[in-house]
Amino acid sequence: MFNVTEQLRRKYGAIRRVLGSPLKFHTEPQHDGSAHVECSAEIYSYVITERGSELERRTTKSQDEILYWLASDMAFDLAGKFELQNRVVGQDPRRLMFAKEIELLSSIHPEWGERKAREYAATLSEYPYVDRAEG
Repeated sequence: MFNVTEQLRRKYGAIRRVLGSPLKFHTEPQHDGSAHVECSAEIYSYVITERGSELERRTTKSQDEILYWLASDMAFDLAGKFELQNRVVGQDPRRLMFAKEIELLSSIHPEWGERKAREYAATLSEYPYVDRAEG
């Protein structure tokens, strides 16, 4: 039987292959703003460090939840690259980015895409798209 970390690593690898993401699974701080995972007993911690400082820590007992957080990182990275390659002058870049990220997450789990769509709807209700006229 695999230990919890190895099981999570394998599931992460499967998601990474589906998305075609270059992001690697880390269990130690990289100190570059990327996430790493700490597993102990039945607790998963998603931790972001940069330059020796811990910037964020989220914990969960749900393997699905931590995989969602990690897959969201991969999808965000890929969606940002997609937006840069397909930028529309005058259009808020978040339009392409958010749509692509939702599409990528949906390709793994439809529920994850729906969840991300709800998260972005909440963001956009407070910070709506800002498109600019060309000129």
